Amino acid sequence: MKPCLADVNVLLALLVRQHEHHKLALQWFDGLTTDEAGLCRFVQLALIRLLGNSHIMGDDAVPAGTAWRLIEELLQDERIAFLPEPAGLDRTLPPLLTPGKSVSDVYVAAFATASARTVVTLDLLNR
Repeated sequence: MKPCLADVNVLLALLVRQHEHHKLALQWFDGLTTDEAGLCRFVQLALIRLLGNSHIMGDDAVPAGTAWRLIEELLQDERIAFLPEPAGLDRTLPPLLTPGKSVSDVYVAAFATASARTVVTLDLLNR
């Protein structure tokens, strides 16, 4: 598999055992090799926000500090690496910013493009 950038929906499903797509995310993760998946700061912060959201997590919502520690534990696994912003992101991002597109989705796509990675989403894993 080409090196990838994990989207927040995949990582949320991976970390939350009761998530409807947990098994799918786990199957994807189990198939990775060393440093094959990447996590960027934007996705990390989105994951912290979602893990702490009681509308999404219900009674399993956790404080931001706990979510941070869960992500730190995930990053201890050799299959996933924290990725700093790649060189060229500032050139890749602006042309993708068009009306009607989610700025967050565009950022993740631009990040992946600038770092020569493929974005992995639940939509992709469900195919």
